[in-house]
Amino acid sequence: MAKADRAIKALGAKRWQALHRLVYAIALLALLHFFWMRAGKHDFAEVAVYAAIIAVLLGWRVFHANRSRRADPRSARG
Repeated sequence: MAKADRAIKALGAKRWQALHRLVYAIALLALLHFFWMRAGKHDFAEVAVYAAIIAVLLGWRVFHANRSRRADPRSARG
């Protein structure tokens, strides 16, 4: 059994899913906090780099989630 599988089993599926959703929110809030820290100095170059990294990672996640939903007919809503 993989470590991730053990963690999911220990937390339970609902709590694991909630944890993942919280991680997304925390990443966005951290980015906002970093933006506010740099706003006083008008230095947004580093913030833009981190924002781009987060956008690519979240975009990748959304792309693959949508792709797997379309490929799996059981996950169709209705």
